[in-house]
Amino acid sequence: MDKPASAVLLAGGFSSRMGCCKAGLDFHGVSFLQHQINKLRSLGIEDIVVAGSVDAPAGCRSVPDIYPHRGPLSGIHAGLLTIKEDAALVLAVDTPLVPLELLRELIDTHTAGITLVTCADEPEPLIGVYDKSLAGVCEEALRSGKVSVRRFCQEISYASLVYEGEAALLTNCNTPEDYIMLLELKTRESKNG
Repeated sequence: MDKPASAVLLAGGFSSRMGCCKAGLDFHGVSFLQHQINKLRSLGIEDIVVAGSVDAPAGCRSVPDIYPHRGPLSGIHAGLLTIKEDAALVLAVDTPLVPLELLRELIDTHTAGITLVTCADEPEPLIGVYDKSLAGVCEEALRSGKVSVRRFCQEISYASLVYEGEAALLTNCNTPEDYIMLLELKTRESKNG
């Protein structure tokens, strides 16, 4: 990684469709949360902020939402307020298969504002790099009730890093069926590589 960056790992939400806390789901011997932290550390990221109600493991910091129950934008806001670097890789806890090299390229590509991974012309607002300076704009959006991260990114205008790999690797885990699919994909990936 050529540029220093913090990380904001989004681990909030009610997990109502899953029926349990997604951060604690087992992913081949470690929790989703620990898997993502291991991935971030392998990128050389030292400042890792876990946004939401989940306790962060040693070496990371937990930050609660300042504007609770307003979705991922609230977690991004709380994280950006506390990061040590000028920008943060924002990653959802429930996207364990995002390729490491894609995250590295995303950080290295980022110059200013927001840089998002896009796949099949669709932005992935929870796989992106956000400047710390956007915390105030996040707060304005949250106060006005505009809580959609996708809409926020469109209004700010974002740069794109096009991902042409297997789209399933960017899938987030919302339901038990998604969880089974991700475990199967990970098993297949391990056998192939």
